[in-house]
Amino acid sequence: MARKKLTRLLMIDPDVTNLLKDMERRQFESQLPRREKEKKTREREKINARRDRRVTYDLPPEIRNRVMILSEQLSIPASQLVTLALVQFLEEYDSEKIDLSIYKIPSRSPRYDWNLIIPNLLTGNDSKKKKNSSSLSNKVVKK
Repeated sequence: MARKKLTRLLMIDPDVTNLLKDMERRQFESQLPRREKEKKTREREKINARRDRRVTYDLPPEIRNRVMILSEQLSIPASQLVTLALVQFLEEYDSEKIDLSIYKIPSRSPRYDWNLIIPNLLTGNDSKKKKNSSSLSNKVVKK
């Protein structure tokens, strides 16, 4: 029986990898004309200025697609549309117009006590299987 050739993976610390990439970028940019260097610097500053405003959430594809379609129809940025929706949700939550307890089910995660059952907006089905709760249709009151 032939022996498989074992290869050793080279493991590099992520900080070292980032340092190497930064050095490569600086070396590449040092060879650019002055105007292009300035343009790259402005772009990097713009990206860094936005960094504290950016956030990533996992969303079902149906919701993401609906937001994109609506933003295109209204000719407004999707991020502004979602920001408005979140502001409105937070205001309604603060004024106790929204009760999240009807969507809660116990979580098996050590990090969170609860998960939320998110109703599927397109089909009316629940997005998660309800192993730990009774029927959502008995709990959720549609407006």
